[in-house]
Amino acid sequence: MTNSNSSISKHYHQLNSEQRGQIQALLDSGITSCTAIAQEVGCH
Repeated sequence: MTNSNSSISKHYHQLNSEQRGQIQALLDSGITSCTAIAQEVGCH
């Protein structure tokens, strides 16, 4: 159920190809922490 009267706005955006590449490189290097990846990509 969604509430259209919510006063909390969410600021989401889709990743671009460069960010997806950064994430893949981090995963390939063994970094699997979502927090660490988000900080590296700039989405945190």
